[in-house]
Amino acid sequence: MANSRQNVNNMRRKQFVIRIMLMIPMLIYAFLYSQAQSVSDTAVVTVKRDIRYAAAPEGIAQDTSSDRLLDLYLPNLKSANRLPVLVFIHGGGFSGGDKSAKGNVALCKKIAIKGYAVVSINYYLYLKQNKIQGASAGANMKDGLPKAGKFHDGLETAVKIASADTELALQWIKENAGTYALDTNRVAISGGSAGAMTALYTAYRSKQKVLPIRCVVNFWGGLSNTDDMQRNAPPLLTFHGEQDDLINVAYAYALHKKMKDLGIQQSEIHILKNMGHAIYNYITMNEINTIDKFLTSNMSVNE
Repeated sequence: MANSRQNVNNMRRKQFVIRIMLMIPMLIYAFLYSQAQSVSDTAVVTVKRDIRYAAAPEGIAQDTSSDRLLDLYLPNLKSANRLPVLVFIHGGGFSGGDKSAKGNVALCKKIAIKGYAVVSINYYLYLKQNKIQGASAGANMKDGLPKAGKFHDGLETAVKIASADTELALQWIKENAGTYALDTNRVAISGGSAGAMTALYTAYRSKQKVLPIRCVVNFWGGLSNTDDMQRNAPPLLTFHGEQDDLINVAYAYALHKKMKDLGIQQSEIHILKNMGHAIYNYITMNEINTIDKFLTSNMSVNE
């Protein structure tokens, strides 16, 4: 009996060692691939970090995540043409998040590689600086569209303040276009979660006049209502996880339906099966070409 048990243990040890040996080449490959990707991205994209686009908000002390700073991703292209611009707004429920988050950085780099200047912004996080019960995105959006057509006043205020900071970033782009060879006639706006809510509000409800927004890329965001959207609304590309338990997928369908009701055919919706919220890795790995195709087809300017 003891010999039999010993033989079983020896066999298990051998199987364990074999599994480890088989895994080592895979781990080495994954490490070398990630290093190669990092070197490749660095070779084709220049990143200028923490550029101030407007004065710091009062009362934030050393909280850089609530400060008006941007990172600029520039493709290293030899071209006489000015660069189309994508403004990217990070998520975090207006109470957290930062432009420097790993998922944001990877996504911005991959889009910049395609030939875009990506302006990734931090902005005043109203719900971080003001703790308001019942104002979170999850509390307002996880169960579907708001019956009254509006969010909690705290969340509505957070969106408007973030949008106002986005307008300041657009003003910075306008004023610094010559320095960085930015094409102010080809500007798109994007964001994830709270950032997407901000992008959507800026493009469709804010009535901003700083720069024309050519199109919008919406990563799992939503609007409290679509009543203010007009027939000249910029084209929309939406990605949303089917099983998103923070911002209900109903927001994606509502936006797409409104675009179609307005007669705007340039609305794409991608409902991602069996996926949840904030799936940046999936987008970066699988959807950059989809985003590039949408931006390219909707950012052309008639001369």
